[in-house]
Amino acid sequence: MTNERGSALIAVLFLLLMMSALAAALGVSGHTETLVARNHQTTAQARAAAEAGLNHAVQVAVDYLANIDPDAIPAALDEILADLTLLDIDLDTTLTIAGAADPNAAYVASIMDEDHPDRAGGAVTLIAGNDEDGIATTDNNLTLVVRAMGRASNSTGVTLEALISPLDYGALVTDGDLEIGGNITIDGADGNGSVHSNGDLIIDGGSASISGSITASGEYDGPAGGSGGMPELPLPEVNAADYLDRADFILHSDGIMTNQAGTVLCTWSKSTSCNNWDFNDATLEWSIGSAEPTDGTYYVEGGVKISGSPGSSADPVALTIIAEGSIDISGSPDLVPEDTSGYLFITNGDLEISGGLDTGDPVTTQGRILVHEQINFSGNASLAGQVIVENAEDVFDLVHENSIGGNVDITYNGGLSSNVFTVSGWREIR
Repeated sequence: MTNERGSALIAVLFLLLMMSALAAALGVSGHTETLVARNHQTTAQARAAAEAGLNHAVQVAVDYLANIDPDAIPAALDEILADLTLLDIDLDTTLTIAGAADPNAAYVASIMDEDHPDRAGGAVTLIAGNDEDGIATTDNNLTLVVRAMGRASNSTGVTLEALISPLDYGALVTDGDLEIGGNITIDGADGNGSVHSNGDLIIDGGSASISGSITASGEYDGPAGGSGGMPELPLPEVNAADYLDRADFILHSDGIMTNQAGTVLCTWSKSTSCNNWDFNDATLEWSIGSAEPTDGTYYVEGGVKISGSPGSSADPVALTIIAEGSIDISGSPDLVPEDTSGYLFITNGDLEISGGLDTGDPVTTQGRILVHEQINFSGNASLAGQVIVENAEDVFDLVHENSIGGNVDITYNGGLSSNVFTVSGWREIR
């Protein structure tokens, strides 16, 4: 009996030892799980802070660049790198996040060139074929790096980077539904003869020939090769007044033509045209017939009609029209952009082309067309360059839906600059 009692005591002590060890293990495990959960939580909060900083800095940079002349973008990027205070954000400064779940949540945002020495991984990490110059204070490829370091409790940190680059539009982009029919041809080198609609895209019949991509953010209905449900492309806001300083001549709504200094160059009357422009005092529209207007950039306080056929393929008129109203082209003019940035037509209203407009050889001359509302192209127009349609609220009466038909030809070989920047790549630095 004594031996049995001794054995039972040993068994009980061994069982207590095992239970104590198990309790200790459970305690350690529970503490570890708590630490892991806390680490996950603080890491998530740090990542959220980094994302907030990245989004903030990207938006500030994109908004700033959107107000720069596209031709001046290369110089503007160098100016930013040389003086980051140009941007309306406290860069390289810790900024707390008001209302965050973690009271210690904060971020530090930076903007730099891809070959900045502070970047881990080097300039080629995010972009293939990087052609940077090895100098951190000058940009060489129209791409900047936006970095945000997020911080949270327990010294947790996450660093994110994004690349911002100018958006490379194709030959035709609309911010609303687009219908294409007839024998339209859209062409261009290196895939630039592409079409995109931020709405629905309908290509009716099999006569349309499009050499580049065919995409829509809404539904796509057309020949094989196109696709719907694609991401929307941000488009520039079209406002004629933003381009007023480019004008050589200003056609006022009272029939008077002035220069930029306000000097009256002529006053239209039935017996006196202004640089071969005519004025309709009932509709307040300026118009061009077959007589060639003086080469130049014209800012028009109202609508424009071109019903004649000035210029020729051998000697086109160098003309840029910036109109506060719609532009209606029913004639067959031969035009090339006079503006040094390649702007051909900019309108706050609609653009309708129903004649045989010819804008020259796309190999030597390309024009940019910006439309605030809608377009309707038909006839035998031949356009060299790019068409961007904001598709704003339908206010003007000339056109109500975006459509292209007839025998229209659009050729865009790329190269027209853009001040619309977007995120082209990102990574988390570990």
